[in-house]
Amino acid sequence: MTRRVLAIANPISGRGRARKLAPAIAAMAARAGVIVDVQFTERAGHGRELAAGAASRGYDGVLGFGGDGTLNELINGLGPNGLPLGVVPLGTANVLAKEIGARRDPAHVARALARWRTRGRDLGRLDNGRLFACFVGAGFDGECTRALKSRTAAIRMSSYLPIMWRAVRNSDFRGIRVRCGDVSRVANFALCAITPCYGGPIELVSGARPDDGRFDVLTVHEPVTPPALVQLLAFAFLRAMRAAPSARFCDAPEVTLDAPADGRAVPVQVDGDYAGELPVRCTSLPGALRLIDPR
Repeated sequence: MTRRVLAIANPISGRGRARKLAPAIAAMAARAGVIVDVQFTERAGHGRELAAGAASRGYDGVLGFGGDGTLNELINGLGPNGLPLGVVPLGTANVLAKEIGARRDPAHVARALARWRTRGRDLGRLDNGRLFACFVGAGFDGECTRALKSRTAAIRMSSYLPIMWRAVRNSDFRGIRVRCGDVSRVANFALCAITPCYGGPIELVSGARPDDGRFDVLTVHEPVTPPALVQLLAFAFLRAMRAAPSARFCDAPEVTLDAPADGRAVPVQVDGDYAGELPVRCTSLPGALRLIDPR
C-alpha cells in the first residue's frame, strides 16, 4: 500500500527554508514509495484547517514544517488520537522536535516516512479545548510571549533576552494559585509540563515523562527579580531545578492555575505562544498524540 502524507509548511519558517526543504523531502520520499503533497499555509489558522481535513482527503499522516507554534496548530487540527504527525524542525526552540529526535535532513525524513513507525505521546487539553504537547506557563514566561506576539520579524534566541529583562522589570505575578491533585499552592510562577525540555539546553522539570498520563508542575515561590532569574537559569542549565531553594514540584493528571485573589491579570503561554490570561485548567490525555517516529 502506498502511503500518502500531507506536508503542511509555514513558508517563513526557518527564515524561508521551508520553501526549498519541503519539495526536496517530497522528492526523496517519492523515491522511497511515499507520496508527499506539499501545501504552504497562507494565514493564521490555515495549518489547523489543513490538518483537520487531511483524514477526509485520504491522507495517512501529516508532516509539519515549523516550530512549536506551528506544530501546536497542526495538533489542534488533527485532534486527540488523530492521524500520525511527523515533525521537521524549523522554529526557534523546537522543543517537541528535540524531545523526539526529529531532524530536518531530507534523506533522514524520507527514510522515517518509508519505515512508518508510530508511537504515542501524551497531550494536554485546556478547558477551551486547546491541545498542547509540551507545557503551559503562567506568569513570567507568559509575559515574554505576550511581548513577542507583537513582533513581525523572525524570532531568534537573542530576541528573548531584552524581552526577558523587560518582563522582570515590569511584571509582578505574586499570588498565582495552583491546584495539583491534592496539593494547593500560591506561587510567583507556575509551569505545567508534559516534557522536561523548556528550550535549548534548559530543563525546568527534568523528571517529566511524556507517556505517564500526568503533568509535572514547577512552582517558583519568590519574586522573579533579575538576581533570582539568573539563579533559576543557572539551575535550569545544569538540569538541577530540584535543588533551587525557591522551586517546588508536584504531579497530577489535572492541574488548575488561577489568577491571584486580588484579580490581577496573569498572562499564559501554551507551547511557547501567548494564549491569554488565567484561569486555565489542564487535563491530561494519555497517549493521544500519534507521532511518526523520526529515529
